[in-house]
Amino acid sequence: MSANTVVGSSLKTLLILQAIPLFFSSNIILGRALNTMVEPATLAFYRWSIATVILLMFSAFQLWKFRAQLFRVVDLLFILGFLGMFVSGAVFYAGLQQTTAIKGALIYMASPAIIVILEVFFRGARVSFARVTGIIAAMTGVFIILAGSAEQNPALFTWQNGDLYCIAASISWALYSVILKSERLVKIPTVVLFSAIAIAGSIILFPFYLWENGFRASYDFSTETWVSIFFISSVSSVLAFGFYQKGVELVGASTTSLYLYLLPVYATVIAVSWLGEVLSIVHVVGFVLIAGGLYYSTRSFRDRQKIIAKNQ
Repeated sequence: MSANTVVGSSLKTLLILQAIPLFFSSNIILGRALNTMVEPATLAFYRWSIATVILLMFSAFQLWKFRAQLFRVVDLLFILGFLGMFVSGAVFYAGLQQTTAIKGALIYMASPAIIVILEVFFRGARVSFARVTGIIAAMTGVFIILAGSAEQNPALFTWQNGDLYCIAASISWALYSVILKSERLVKIPTVVLFSAIAIAGSIILFPFYLWENGFRASYDFSTETWVSIFFISSVSSVLAFGFYQKGVELVGASTTSLYLYLLPVYATVIAVSWLGEVLSIVHVVGFVLIAGGLYYSTRSFRDRQKIIAKNQ
């Protein structure tokens, strides 16, 4: 492999990692917007059943090819479906019915730190000083943005019932990320594994969907609502989870999850560009800390890429 190929691969990896929070932010924003129109489990079920159909267009043959390996890890597939699609999906949407999208996103910011802790305790991972310092800097940036937004939105510092659901979703996402790196799953291609997890998640969500709708199918939504659901299924699910899973495969769960700290940055840029909100010095300081923390905490990853390129 040439040095140029390594550099190109490194750039591709960084683009994947930086796109992840952008895709996830759309789920939070639309999940909050749809909370009065679609019930939580119903939204999660349609999200993942449509996503499954999309994925099967690309993975049906491969799923059959790897069926033996998938049956051997069916327990992990349903655990991941429960954590990633039910708790981080339906339960999180239930939380967004009772709290704000901004607060839900900020609570999710705890997951990278939880992932690092889980990897230390369960995998014996070593955490560098740069990683810890970078996480602290990024979290400080998030809280500075939070403090700057509190004047316009006092609810950010007020406990709401939905916060507990969002905390559960954050912990669940951390568990999902760590289990995704299990040695039992490493030989299964990304798209095959993701498709199998989506199928398992849809199966888990189905009875809750029926219960939520009085054991009747519910599909009498407006065109705008269906467009939003399809967007969540394709962009916030297929692309977001697919990119995240690829990131975990390439650089590990703890490094990939750190890029979630860009969520409030993207959210603020969208608010300024589309909603006419004002960019303040508080936002800029928060952005600098998040960017600096992210850069510093992922330094070891970039150093490895440089060493590989140098030795080619």
